[in-house]
Amino acid sequence: MSDTPPPPPGSPSPPTSRHLVHVQAKPGGFWRAISFVGALLLFLMVFIAGIFFGVLGTLIEPDVIMEKTYRDGDRNRIAILPIEGLITDRQARFSRSAVEHLLDDRRLRAVVLRVDSPGGGVTASDQIWYQVDRLRQAGIPVIASYGGVAASGGYYVSCHADHIVAETTSITGSIGVIAQIMTLEGLMDKVGIEPVTIVATGSPEKDVANNLFREWTENDRQQVLSIIDGAYETFKERVQNGRSGVIVDESNLAAVANGSVFTAQQALDTGLIDSIGYLDDAIAEAERQAGLTAGRSTVVRLSEPPTLFGDSLFLRRHDSSTTMRRIDGESLRDLVNDLATPRIMYLMR
Repeated sequence: MSDTPPPPPGSPSPPTSRHLVHVQAKPGGFWRAISFVGALLLFLMVFIAGIFFGVLGTLIEPDVIMEKTYRDGDRNRIAILPIEGLITDRQARFSRSAVEHLLDDRRLRAVVLRVDSPGGGVTASDQIWYQVDRLRQAGIPVIASYGGVAASGGYYVSCHADHIVAETTSITGSIGVIAQIMTLEGLMDKVGIEPVTIVATGSPEKDVANNLFREWTENDRQQVLSIIDGAYETFKERVQNGRSGVIVDESNLAAVANGSVFTAQQALDTGLIDSIGYLDDAIAEAERQAGLTAGRSTVVRLSEPPTLFGDSLFLRRHDSSTTMRRIDGESLRDLVNDLATPRIMYLMR
């Protein structure tokens, strides 16, 4: 039995030892989590939108034309037809579809051709020129409005407009033709490959300007030169006919058709354009030529069906050589043939 007396009743128990653990949250951790979740949701939204617009792009017919209202007004309509960026086959197809759309519009009174392009392919440029001419032949006034650049093919497609308006800072002109050609003889020598090209006995000229595996001769250059000279004469003819009221003789034409580029003021002085102004000035001129009350007509801008990032990353409309594909023998031959074909272009350089 213990000799220690029990504690008196009501006395406090002896203190016990306690260990306190302090937990401190990292500063900003909550907001980091919120930011991460937000970024993840944004990525998912963009991903889903990409698939949606890609599917939409495959379902909409390629010749469908979209309209966006530029200005509300009465039932008389003016359409803005954009020619923007490098002039390619795709741009020509869009222009054809757009003109078909416009010719079916019974309320259309005039068209503003909005050009912001350094030019492009000879054939594509001429096809767009033809589509614009269809509008004029139908009695629809066409007013050209130049943005930052309307040179070479950009001028070609619009030189026959009823009136040309260029912005103060526009660059235009560059009336001429270039040919881009690649030769691979030096590369073939380095890798130890010797391609052999054989042509039929009766067609010895088949190999002229048609072989990128050898150094080009003067005969090759003359062959291409004859082609681009023909394209140049066509360009001059388009300009002379389209600007016949201003550029009245060969000396005037020669002064502007030597490949030079011009500022808006220089272009006005030489007769390449009719006035300096902005898109709204071109619209006002279109109303005037169509006999409409100024500022009262409805103005719409035409465009292709919308896609995200041009086309979906997963559902592309395969219409060009940029399509991702497996490099096999056929693809390689296509690439070689493409490189071997001289590119004749109305393009500012």
